Amino acid sequence: MPASIAVRGGLRVGWLHASWPLARLTASERSLSVSGLWVGRYDFTPEQMVAFEPHGVLPAIGQGIRLRHSRSDYPRHIVFWCRDPERLIARIQREVGFLPRSSGAAAHAIGTGMPLRPRALVAAVATWTALGLLSGLARRECAAPGPFPLLLVASVFLGAVALRRSAGLQAWALKPGRSVGEIQAALSALQFASGFLLGVLGAALIVARLTGS
Repeated sequence: MPASIAVRGGLRVGWLHASWPLARLTASERSLSVSGLWVGRYDFTPEQMVAFEPHGVLPAIGQGIRLRHSRSDYPRHIVFWCRDPERLIARIQREVGFLPRSSGAAAHAIGTGMPLRPRALVAAVATWTALGLLSGLARRECAAPGPFPLLLVASVFLGAVALRRSAGLQAWALKPGRSVGEIQAALSALQFASGFLLGVLGAALIVARLTGS
């Protein structure tokens, strides 16, 4: 019996996807984890897993395993895309010995709907709209990239980082009983995309200043 297995595939967390081969599933008798580029990592014990369910519509397209779990700090919908779901489930349960032990009732207790308070969404939209308007006004005055696009992207990056790390900000932004882990995938994607764009805009601003354009 192998001590563990590791499989490459794709990952869907909520509405975000990491395509094959950007995701990975690892399993041992006492732990299972799935992770994907820009969607984050999700760890489970047998006591947190309800069941593994084959998931997909077409036989050769979009096949995977839905991980039915009872962790309230994770998104409800997590699917690991793979070529042969039934075989992978058999490997996880029979070869490795990772057997789900959580109840379906625990899974139904997971919160549904948007975990963010309306005020957090309003504050984010208002901030980004103000910076966007300032960026548009600055572009009329100068053809070179100004600081406001950089500030706009930086606010997205820093906001995602702060929400993941600050307990105080989480208490202000999240509804009671909800967890930042439920939007971890979205925050990871925002952090990845805005971090990359921040580097591009920063480089463009430096080049523009050096060339005097």
